[in-house]
Amino acid sequence: MSTQPSSGWRERCRFILVLFVALRLMMLATFPADNLTLYGDYPYYYELARYSEQGYLPFIHYWSEHLPVFPFLSVGVYQLAQMLGGGYHVYVYLLGLVMLAVGAGNLVLLMRLARRLRDEETAERLGWVYSLLFVPLINTWWTFDELTAFTILLTLDLLLSGRERWSAVAMGLGGMTKLVPLLVFPAVMRSRPWRCWMVYGVIAAAVMVAVAAPLLVAGGEMARASFLSPAGRSSWETVWALLDGNLHTGLLGSSANHFDPATATTPVGHPARVPEGVKLVLFGLVYGVVFWQADWRENPRRIVTLVCFTLVLFFLWSEGWSPQWQTFLFPLLLLVLPLRRSLLFILASSFVNLAEWPVLLSRGMNDWLYLTVGVRTALFVLLLIDLGGRLGASPRRGSVAVEQG
Repeated sequence: MSTQPSSGWRERCRFILVLFVALRLMMLATFPADNLTLYGDYPYYYELARYSEQGYLPFIHYWSEHLPVFPFLSVGVYQLAQMLGGGYHVYVYLLGLVMLAVGAGNLVLLMRLARRLRDEETAERLGWVYSLLFVPLINTWWTFDELTAFTILLTLDLLLSGRERWSAVAMGLGGMTKLVPLLVFPAVMRSRPWRCWMVYGVIAAAVMVAVAAPLLVAGGEMARASFLSPAGRSSWETVWALLDGNLHTGLLGSSANHFDPATATTPVGHPARVPEGVKLVLFGLVYGVVFWQADWRENPRRIVTLVCFTLVLFFLWSEGWSPQWQTFLFPLLLLVLPLRRSLLFILASSFVNLAEWPVLLSRGMNDWLYLTVGVRTALFVLLLIDLGGRLGASPRRGSVAVEQG
């Protein structure tokens, strides 16, 4: 494979990108804002951003369960919407355009990574497949997790192109969007000399501190409550939640509660029955075995595979699950698995999670979580076994597995 993409490949990728953007623009222009965002979090984002009219900002005047990048982006979008006449529909159109642009960036990064890891033909094919997936499409109008996916893909693209320091910056910014992009770091540690990954970690940490420190100084108790809120939540939509007797979603209640910092770290459900220390030991042992036995001989695709493995193991360990997290899993599956197998997992996961939300939970049918959570967990276990096998294969077997699955 040549180091530079051919002009024909670039032209075909532009064609995919134009259709990708056009479809989403037509949706945004056609559907009423309330209908487009009916089952998503945009109304919740809007309610929080509205406090900026009174001079209230996240992390400073009220706590936020989301890390700083998106809440301040949302406030900026809201203020721009006010300049253009205001109202929820204007906010939806503007934030939708931002997420559309981010989603287009995800498509471009996916094709760039696929070309680097495989070839131009496969990259083009994956571009078409990704453009037709429903979950990334609908989550453009429901959540901000396209932004999380973007930081993960950008971090990997910069890392695999040899720009480690810029990759570290991207990971640091991703870590201030959602902690998940930090899961790239173990792959950096495993694939780079210790001096290189130490510098990488310092740069990423410096970026995160540069974002967090001013907020901690300005916000004090509210900022501390914001950063601690993820650790204070009870379980939801996982096997751990079923064991705990928590048959609810991850919603945290009214936006008005965000002015009381105590609510940020007060669980809303039953306490955990499985001690966190036990979970950490068990999952840490599984990860440690795969991490140290993984074969890295001149195969950058295994870096992405380890990131994907880490992400799936994190999903199984996590006390909570949100269906929009599929948004940053699916591009990685397309990159590391044969197409048919990746589509099998993607479609099965999509159907199960759409059945869970919005079909069942939005109608109060929470007892069905025993079925949807069980099926999803089984899918993740099978996926983890598949990915672990690809990481532990010998060089010859690994090359065959890459092509044949």
